[in-house]
Amino acid sequence: MKISTRGEYGLRALMEMGKEQGASISLRDIAERQNVSLDYLEQIVPSLKTAGLIKAKRGAHGGYQLTRPAEEITLYDALIALEGSLDPKECLAIDIPEDERCPASGSCAVQEVWIDMRDAMEFVLKKKTLAGLIERQKNTFKVPIHTSTDKEILRLVMFN
Repeated sequence: MKISTRGEYGLRALMEMGKEQGASISLRDIAERQNVSLDYLEQIVPSLKTAGLIKAKRGAHGGYQLTRPAEEITLYDALIALEGSLDPKECLAIDIPEDERCPASGSCAVQEVWIDMRDAMEFVLKKKTLAGLIERQKNTFKVPIHTSTDKEILRLVMFN
């Protein structure tokens, strides 16, 4: 399974909100800090709202904020909201009608591998929190997280 830009940018937006816990932050500010399209962020936000991870605040100091502390939001919560199921193969999905399921489902050694993969991803993602990501970024990398432009990547490669 690959995490799309939707998952990546959604996590980065959540990190921005988590850094300013309790304060509202505009999508425009997040887009500028992260060097991502505001239009794209506007497409991502509804999934995060529907999942109950963020809320909108209207008014002069409006914007978005987390609905609960960053310590309580796991990467599993975020990625499920952004990407959907972590099932690496459709044969694991429980929401498919019985007549559309793989006839070998439940009696397939390969399916057991897919189950192990899904379970391993869930295990890791449920242990990692948004607060942990924010803390690691701050303490280990000592720079704000953002999506690098081509010029920034070139500068990093040439001078490091």
